[in-house]
Amino acid sequence: MLSRTADHLFWMSRYTERAVLSAPADRVRSTTTPPRAPARRGSRPYWN
Repeated sequence: MLSRTADHLFWMSRYTERAVLSAPADRVRSTTTPPRAPARRGSRPYWN
């Protein structure tokens, strides 16, 4: 049981570290992406 708990804590810390390190990049990406124009009614996306 102790081994399983240690394993869960290890992976939880890895995922937390990854989230903390990627948060600034996500913040930059969300502030530099231009807003998309709202789709018109009945229009199809250009990739279809």
